[in-house]
Amino acid sequence: MSSRAAIPESMNALLLSRFGGPEQLVPSVRPVPKPGPGEVLIRVAYCGICRHDLLTRSGAFAKTPLPVIPGHQIGGTIVSLGSGVTGVQTGQRVSSLIRIGCGNCAQCRGGNEAYCETFRARFLGEDLDGGYAEFVKIPDHAVIPLPDGLPLETAAVASCTFGTAYHAIQTRGQAQPGETVVVTGASGGVGLHALELLRHFGCRCIAVTSSGEKSELLHQAGADEVITSEDLIFADQVKALTGGSGCDLVIEVVGERTLDQSIRALRKGGRVVLTGNITGKKAQITPAHFILKEISLIGTRTCTKTELQEVYELLVSGAIRVHVDRIFPLEKGPEAHALMEAGASQGRYVLEA
Repeated sequence: MSSRAAIPESMNALLLSRFGGPEQLVPSVRPVPKPGPGEVLIRVAYCGICRHDLLTRSGAFAKTPLPVIPGHQIGGTIVSLGSGVTGVQTGQRVSSLIRIGCGNCAQCRGGNEAYCETFRARFLGEDLDGGYAEFVKIPDHAVIPLPDGLPLETAAVASCTFGTAYHAIQTRGQAQPGETVVVTGASGGVGLHALELLRHFGCRCIAVTSSGEKSELLHQAGADEVITSEDLIFADQVKALTGGSGCDLVIEVVGERTLDQSIRALRKGGRVVLTGNITGKKAQITPAHFILKEISLIGTRTCTKTELQEVYELLVSGAIRVHVDRIFPLEKGPEAHALMEAGASQGRYVLEA
């Protein structure tokens, strides 16, 4: 049953019609999408801004179909249901998975839609119109109901920041209490929230940043030590902090620019979990490190529904907290992108729709 009471015909959105700088995010008036069978319409309250959004906008992912409304971190309320929708209802506060599969294969039914067996999981805000708008429609199987007590602005960043970090640390990295873990790009959205989780899990955290101005913030988030390096050369400092042996695990957020240093910072038998690549460029690595030290390089994509629900429980309990730096009105999205690109953010930027 579809209910569209009090839903306007048009909405405000930021439309990306060509790749380029922040000015390519153009405030536009668009038709409010109509949910089809198995889809829900969400009134967006907040949408987080991610480094991935900057890469999408700049053209790092050339296959992105244009025009598109970016944004993959949403918190909002269901206002309309397409036919055949089950498990959710209008008025329900929700967030969404970032990568959306078919909803029917074994992986999707298990809550891991990023591994969809039917087709390549679609990225919200890239393959599908996303949350830089007042409304967004998504398949019902990608909706995640929010627990009471979880603010929508928190939900709007938790899926990408905490969800990504949780999957990298727990599921892929298998972090154990007492282990020493290095986080690169620690002052960014995923990095800060990785520190929060690592502290909660009882790990010793070494944060790597290129800006000394953010040291206090990193300690507040959970860093035991902070390495400031403008040129992002840090392996020797990690060795010095670990008695020469190296760290157990690296949560590699930056990618190409720091991957070699992360590999060099590991102890024998250590592991690197690669969560991102902010430049989009190819990285060069030395195979001998992997052979002689028996280290592991582990990829990670995004969290499952179950993992995200576990994150929500931790947030509601107060065990961890989100780091939202600034909230911008929707039309200020280009300004927010420019500031993030200049390295001004200390945590997540969020758009309020």
